[in-house]
Amino acid sequence: MGTPTSSPARMDISQPLLTWYEANRRELPWRSNPEPYRVWVSEIMLQQTRVETVIPYFERFLDRFPTPAALAGASEDEVLTLWSGLGYYRRARSLLDGAKTVVRDHGGVFPRSYEAALEIPGVGPYTAAAILSIAYGEPWPVLDGNVERVMTRILRLAENPRQVSTKKRLREIAGGWMPADKASSFNQAMMELGALICSPVSPDCPACPVREVCAAAGQGDPESFPRLPPKRKTVAIELEAGIIRRGRRCLLERSESLDFLEGLWLFPLSRTGDGGIAARLGQALGTDVETGEELKAIKHSITFRRLTLRPRLLETGSFTIRGKPSFRWALPEELGRVLPVSSLCLKIADRLS
Repeated sequence: MGTPTSSPARMDISQPLLTWYEANRRELPWRSNPEPYRVWVSEIMLQQTRVETVIPYFERFLDRFPTPAALAGASEDEVLTLWSGLGYYRRARSLLDGAKTVVRDHGGVFPRSYEAALEIPGVGPYTAAAILSIAYGEPWPVLDGNVERVMTRILRLAENPRQVSTKKRLREIAGGWMPADKASSFNQAMMELGALICSPVSPDCPACPVREVCAAAGQGDPESFPRLPPKRKTVAIELEAGIIRRGRRCLLERSESLDFLEGLWLFPLSRTGDGGIAARLGQALGTDVETGEELKAIKHSITFRRLTLRPRLLETGSFTIRGKPSFRWALPEELGRVLPVSSLCLKIADRLS
């Protein structure tokens, strides 16, 4: 590790950081009322997702499920429908399971104990620390991607910050910087600094309130940190989507064969080279299926997967979906409002319109 301007234990970044935060923080719906459940929902939604994308989802979700008890009484389909298009659907399922746990074991109130928080589905060390510090003011340091970036630059840290031992050390250092009575503001200030100033590319060092103690800024190489292992290689996947229409309604299928879209309603899909979507649907529906016009291809990313999807209009003989629970007809306006769908399904629907 490079040599900081002072040892981590003696650094006092809190005063300039908190002053900057009070003057520059964004007005966000979960900050206006940092009640535990609201903070919990926001933290789950913000995983892997931009703030601007999350805000409307958060507001709709809280309107529909204002308390853990309201969420715990919902069906998975209801929750996934409100989550449609936000991606990473496992988060929604864990949030639902977590709400049931909070209602059953904690009287409908998110626990104040760190150990109890970690027993809630979908809540790991970061999420537990974030909720307990922001909602309850408990002095638990958080270490998300933004904080990780800020700290590795301040310290000019050569080690991979996601290694268990290094992460533990960073939490200890952050805990030493945190004023015990201002845990909520300190953690949010660190996250906000990473989001607004200490960006991955072209950080705005002149505007940074802690630039005087930042070793990487002093050496002129902040973009060299954090030093992370190579990203997982992307995997290219080619798919066909079959579009069967009856008037304004389209045939949808609940995904079971694609683990990254499991449980969502989609236009029927098949991997390119698996015999074709027409052949698969003909067998599944018990009718003749002929291929028609191919629409413009769609590019879509899901984590490390890069999808190329080719939607194709299909013509069929008569058939019924009675007794086939994995199929249903749907109107365009039901997608993401009545039925849980992915943004990939919405992209195909846009092609049709």
